[in-house]
Amino acid sequence: MALELNDEVVDTPPRDSASVLLLREAANGVGVEIFMVRRHQKSDVLGGAYVFPGGKVDEADAGVIREAAVMERLYQRLGEPALGREMAAAMFAAAARETVEECHVTVRVEELVPFTRWITPRTPSLQRKRFDTRFFAAPLPEGAQAVHDNHEAVDSIWFAPRLALERYWAGEIDLAPPQIMSLAQLSRYRSLADAL
Repeated sequence: MALELNDEVVDTPPRDSASVLLLREAANGVGVEIFMVRRHQKSDVLGGAYVFPGGKVDEADAGVIREAAVMERLYQRLGEPALGREMAAAMFAAAARETVEECHVTVRVEELVPFTRWITPRTPSLQRKRFDTRFFAAPLPEGAQAVHDNHEAVDSIWFAPRLALERYWAGEIDLAPPQIMSLAQLSRYRSLADAL
């Protein structure tokens, strides 16, 4: 398995997007497991790779959170003063929406924890599109069952972060740099509480 490499310069500005690292306690009681979906092979963004649920911020996401106090809390939590309150809230709203769409799990925006941010370089190595993605971590809500949508994603799995990396190193699955680095960071945590 190998993702197609790109060496073309992409001059378009990066598109805002949001992704969610859906987490649960590991089955063995030590560490965390993360839900990953495998993108459809024909997808023009990381086709065939295992990724975290997520996607582009839509115009409608900007109007989802209207309460000023909630918007202010999310803006402060994201910690990006230049972004603005409405756009910060839209990032959280997009993350929650994409989690419902791609894995049928409803997470409240208040449960989303900013984790990292990745901006695709002008010469993206794995695709011909650019994204400015905020990654959020969230616990799997009690009683929820995460499953892939069978449209954008054709498979899904709960991985221990280290196992996902080992399968990547063995050439069994494809991962992109944000997933590789996030999994490496998550592999250090001994519990869900520590990771969040």
